[in-house]
Amino acid sequence: MRVTWLLAFRFLRRRSSPLLAASSRAALVAVALGVAALVVVLALMSGYRAALTQGILAASGHVLVVPAPGESEEELARLFSSRQGVAAVGRSLFVPGLAATSPQAQGEVITLKAADQLPPFVPELSPSGAGPLPVAVGEGLSARLKVKVGDVVFLQLAQPSGRLAYVPARVAAVFSTGFSEFRDSWLFCRFQEMTKHGRGWGSALVEVYLKNPDDAERFAEAWGQELGPRALLRSWSEMNRELFAALRWQKITLTLVLSLIVGVGAFEVASAIVVLITEKRRELGILLAMGASPSLVRRTVITAGGLLGVGGVVVGTVFGLGLVGVLAALGIPRFSSELASIYMVSRIPWQVRLGDVLWVVAAGAFEVLLASVAAARPLASRQPAEVLRWV
Repeated sequence: MRVTWLLAFRFLRRRSSPLLAASSRAALVAVALGVAALVVVLALMSGYRAALTQGILAASGHVLVVPAPGESEEELARLFSSRQGVAAVGRSLFVPGLAATSPQAQGEVITLKAADQLPPFVPELSPSGAGPLPVAVGEGLSARLKVKVGDVVFLQLAQPSGRLAYVPARVAAVFSTGFSEFRDSWLFCRFQEMTKHGRGWGSALVEVYLKNPDDAERFAEAWGQELGPRALLRSWSEMNRELFAALRWQKITLTLVLSLIVGVGAFEVASAIVVLITEKRRELGILLAMGASPSLVRRTVITAGGLLGVGGVVVGTVFGLGLVGVLAALGIPRFSSELASIYMVSRIPWQVRLGDVLWVVAAGAFEVLLASVAAARPLASRQPAEVLRWV
């Protein structure tokens, strides 16, 4: 094994022809670019998933409880508040409607959430007394309505009966969040304040916030079996299953497509090995004539190709991680309001996962080593009498 590594290093370090040098550089660069692209894309997709998860968890409970007709949401809230693993419990209402600056103005489509537990990005809302309903408005919706703190907006809210209720509201706060849907079309208020403006909003829901959101599906299933027909329970992951499944398949598809770039680099490594065998025929022939086994020569060539390819993998990994660091420091990518409405977030953070990096390194090394083995395979069938013609 030591002889194999020594010979491989000598073949790569000795002065070679321009063709071999160019082939080696092309192989290293091709592998490095493919690996760097994989590192960057996987970090971007992981960050995108994390941003969506953070936005969803920030504004809604981890387990949503829909009481059956006749069940009291206050009683269910007290029941869950004493459970192990629960951080907070609160009632909530989701009311669709329109918001306008005057009763005659054209309204913007909104969703009003009245909740006991407001999201962390919503400032504290002071009680209204007998005045208009105090609401927190996203900065995007605030800009479209051209309102600021203290202004009055008129809400047309849909009731389960099909009628529209007109509710005056006061902008008590303007919040900012990276989740575009909340920023551009949601309003938040206290549940207690909402009940002062009528009770025709339908049955309230119960939102359960867990200490570990990843336990939501397990708790929802266990509590659902316990409560039976008294309530319907859904975890946040179950309600967004299709979204995260689409993201998972998108990540897999992009990974497979970009792996083809690494495959192109692997073919470049194979090409460099063919050039190496052609140009080092005399040296290889001497080794075989002196008694070296064909398998030793073959392992030497494979090692040389592996060093070249793995070197490209290492360079590509370092370059990809460096590029991710630079883009993260610059705050790229950041979307305009139009694009943010499509991607649901205004900015995608970068998230480098150790498992993704190790997978890229392992996959890249496997591809280049496989190409090296395929290119060096003909050497194993050379007969000593045949290689004497190489000397």
